Amino acid sequence: MLDYEVDRFRDPVHGFIEVRPWEKKIIETRAFQRLRHIKQLALTNYVYHGAEHTRFGHSLGVMELATRAFRSAVGKHRYKFSNSDRENKKKIEWLEQILRLIALTHDLGHAPFSHAAEDLFGARKDEKGRTIKISHEDMTREIILHTEIGDIIREAGKYFKKKHGKKYDITPEMICDIYSGNNIGDNSEFMFLNLFMDSELDCDKMDYLLRDSLYCGVSYGKYDLARLISCLTIYTGADNKSPRLGIESGGIRAFEAFVLARYFMFVDVYFHRTRRYYDIILSKALKQCLPEGIFPSNVEQYLNWDDNKVMELLKAKSNINEYAKSIVLRQHWSCVYETPTHPGHGGRDIFNIVNNDFKRKFRKDYDTKCLEDESAVKFPHKIIPQRYDLEDPNTIAIIDKETDRVSTIADESLIIRSLTEKIDIRRIYVHPSIRKRAETLVKTIEG
Repeated sequence: MLDYEVDRFRDPVHGFIEVRPWEKKIIETRAFQRLRHIKQLALTNYVYHGAEHTRFGHSLGVMELATRAFRSAVGKHRYKFSNSDRENKKKIEWLEQILRLIALTHDLGHAPFSHAAEDLFGARKDEKGRTIKISHEDMTREIILHTEIGDIIREAGKYFKKKHGKKYDITPEMICDIYSGNNIGDNSEFMFLNLFMDSELDCDKMDYLLRDSLYCGVSYGKYDLARLISCLTIYTGADNKSPRLGIESGGIRAFEAFVLARYFMFVDVYFHRTRRYYDIILSKALKQCLPEGIFPSNVEQYLNWDDNKVMELLKAKSNINEYAKSIVLRQHWSCVYETPTHPGHGGRDIFNIVNNDFKRKFRKDYDTKCLEDESAVKFPHKIIPQRYDLEDPNTIAIIDKETDRVSTIADESLIIRSLTEKIDIRRIYVHPSIRKRAETLVKTIEG
């Protein structure tokens, strides 16, 4: 029986999501409430008008799915996190809470319009004095460690220490380190938790595919979530000590559908030609409009920035900035040339020829009226069959519960073995003023 009250959030994807007291406190912070004003898919609503959903709902959804997935995997397996049944129960409860906090806070550092503005962070020095680019994960860590969220996480730690003992502490540093995979050494339990957030089976993907599909009004991202989660289990490796995520053999088709859903969403939604245009143009506009061309690195200042503030800035600059004007008035440029989804070396060579012809033909206007997109690149999955080894912690093991036979998803799935060529779409966009000339040039080249 719980010794605390839970609140419930009604979610359009997962139904009711239960939230514990310290989780609710995190949700009520300024940093988390900011996520209500960070769209999950940037300016995708310019193409799929329903795509108004935010990082707020996604973060709650990932916490819910991480909990379901963890309980499914742990609940059906004989693996013991402690020799004593009593300690094992304590540790499972503790690990579940750590995972929930990681899932809830994992997107706190996202910039306005999410990944579209990913390259607008500054740089910092690492421990060796090297200059490295700041990422949204770095900003997430800063927000957790240097705002009230860190104190709230310590409150959760105090609760578990009081209930189960000193070794069951939870700290903000622990949450950050497990999510990033840093400083966890050979702690197999923490490595196990990381797989729920960063693997080919992670709950971040599970949520965003269903959520994005729903709000975009498409079916590409749908898969059998209930079946996939119900078939999760634990594989302990050759040493029988290191827990990893595995799938019961009955879940192979559900996993294939999950991978295919991600592939189709990238091809038809995330890499949609007009959506990609707005990603590119937003980055260019902000580099010219933001003070110093980047978001502030100071946490308190950074938290002032959300989609609303960016749009106000772009509106203010739209009379003097062509890129800002294009966004504010939704006047997108035309895509006059694009490669196939999987162009191969031949397709990339042809793109380079076409692009070079554009540079010669429009040499005076190329920099201001032509845009290249060479970043619509993604592997359908990170499973490399010829390198897939059951001793690799990232390998998805397939367990036949009737015979206890263990294999890998690459062994069992022709779809996974076949779907290895990366999506690599190249495009050229042009300003409306040169569109007809550009289309004529493309016809001449292709003719």
